[in-house]
Amino acid sequence: MATDNSQIQRWILPKPINMVQLDKCLVNLTLQKVLCRRGINLENELAEFLTPSELPNPETHFKELKKATQRIIDACDRNEKIAICGDYDADGITSTVLLVELLSKLGGNAIPFIPSRKDDGYGLNIKMVDEININEIKLIITVDNGISAFNAIKKANALGIDLIITDHHKIQKSNLSIFALIHPEKTPKDSPYKYLAGVGIAYMLANNICNKLNYNIENTTANVFFCIGTVADMAPIIGANRKWLKECLPKINTTKNIGIRLIIKKLSINNSTISADDIGYKIAPLINAVGRIGNPKLIIDLLTNSSETTLKKLIKECFDLNKERKRITELSVKQAIILAKTEYTKNKKFLVISNREWHPGIIGIVAARIADDFNLPTAILCESENKIFRGSIRSNSHINVNLALNECSEILEAHGGHSAAAGFTIKEQNIPILKETLNTIAIRELRNCNLNKSIRPDAYLSFKDIDYDFYNELVLIGPFGMMNKAPIFWTRKCRIVDIYILKGNHLKLKLYDGTAYQDAIKWNCATTFKINDLVDIAFKIEINTWKKTRRLQLNIIDIKNYSKIIDLQLHKRNYKCQLTDDMKIQITNSKGESLISNLPISSKKANINQEFFSEKILAFAEIALGETA
Repeated sequence: MATDNSQIQRWILPKPINMVQLDKCLVNLTLQKVLCRRGINLENELAEFLTPSELPNPETHFKELKKATQRIIDACDRNEKIAICGDYDADGITSTVLLVELLSKLGGNAIPFIPSRKDDGYGLNIKMVDEININEIKLIITVDNGISAFNAIKKANALGIDLIITDHHKIQKSNLSIFALIHPEKTPKDSPYKYLAGVGIAYMLANNICNKLNYNIENTTANVFFCIGTVADMAPIIGANRKWLKECLPKINTTKNIGIRLIIKKLSINNSTISADDIGYKIAPLINAVGRIGNPKLIIDLLTNSSETTLKKLIKECFDLNKERKRITELSVKQAIILAKTEYTKNKKFLVISNREWHPGIIGIVAARIADDFNLPTAILCESENKIFRGSIRSNSHINVNLALNECSEILEAHGGHSAAAGFTIKEQNIPILKETLNTIAIRELRNCNLNKSIRPDAYLSFKDIDYDFYNELVLIGPFGMMNKAPIFWTRKCRIVDIYILKGNHLKLKLYDGTAYQDAIKWNCATTFKINDLVDIAFKIEINTWKKTRRLQLNIIDIKNYSKIIDLQLHKRNYKCQLTDDMKIQITNSKGESLISNLPISSKKANINQEFFSEKILAFAEIALGETA
């Protein structure tokens, strides 16, 4: 189905459901269809999906975990100094604070070390190791970094410092000379720990330590930090991530950590259950902002301090930094869009954009915005020092950007990351070569890809079926994120009853689909609508909390003018389908040949009179028209 939205060009509707697949269970029928379409066997897998079973002993999945755990316990017993070396993003900071808090409670003298994004760059470095050595620290635990810090590893070895690396970034070398490596890549193929973010590794390690000592991890803020870091790093919501998020998310609002409580109060989300979206769009950006453009020590102090006077000062500084981060980000995005349009008109398939004045702390955000706007992999670069440029890449989901950087390794100073996001440093004179190389890679990889932006609604939903009971069941199949995205529903022929244009060109709507009224919001709407217009909408369902009042709200992903006739594409053939006045489906092919079929569609082919139509196209037409989904 086509759409008139300037960004989204197609709705790819779901396949028809074989009703035999559905089960007589407590889950709403529409949500059963969503789960079926996502490959979940309702009879055999639903119970595990809703309530994940206990996880296996992590020591059987991480070969060096037992050794690392004992070394840390011994250090706590001796009140030994322990350096916790993290990263400056939300994943790294929450990982750092998680271990600092726990090990300090267990008797260790845990000291956080976070590099300056601007002065030191990413992760463990020689300067940090030298400082650790001066402080007579003989145990380093890295969190969310360390796997590619080869020079720092050599330095630590030369100084006789034990190094435990906990990381989830791509392993570049397998023969690291360190005390212990705890990494998801080292786990068995089907391990539930395979997709842990940096904070997930730290949380798993903390749990293992607590189990050995019979210490209750609930006496710490570990569960809150796990949630924030995991969601912020967009880790897949499967396996251990799913189980722990389902257990820990409901506990955030009752945390005893004063810093976290101040954050959620300042964000006005303290009167509702904290969701993954609250973390992803509100809490995590605040933490990231401090690490991106300020001193990460501020947020660490906020999360570890108990003095109310100090905390009030820290919370103001952190929110001020977040405000400044938003300002410079919007300015940089506007500049980047102009440059990106120039590259786009040259038919570049990998956008590589540089400006020596951009702040290194926000280039990842800018890359994500440009990649989303143009639906192309994007690298944003800024000057670091001595004509060395720092770059941040975001993918459009069709290219593994980490592998792309591997092909450019000869011209890069350093690089690392994931399939969807990566970073690198490069000499200024090599940037033109990088542009050409990445573009060549993109042309090769995107050869057979449809780059038109599309969405994939999960199921049709009438407004009368949207209530708090439905929402509560929707929450049960969460939490949502990577590899378990929040379902997108769609509804046809909604009349706009009321419309309000909000600051920022956002629309607040009241809609009626013939069965019930629903409130809705459409962010950044470029199309003009008016009262009594009929529209089709694709949307997510959320709770809107305003002045302590909670109401269901549709968050519109795409909105388009309603048309009685729908364009349908199947197997590269185009059809037009519509409902007749007597509620029959009429389908017309490109030759103008039509078929009219009764609703609901019979499974007997005898009801299909024309040879060029099949039962399949009729079933898809029925879905597209919103008569079944």
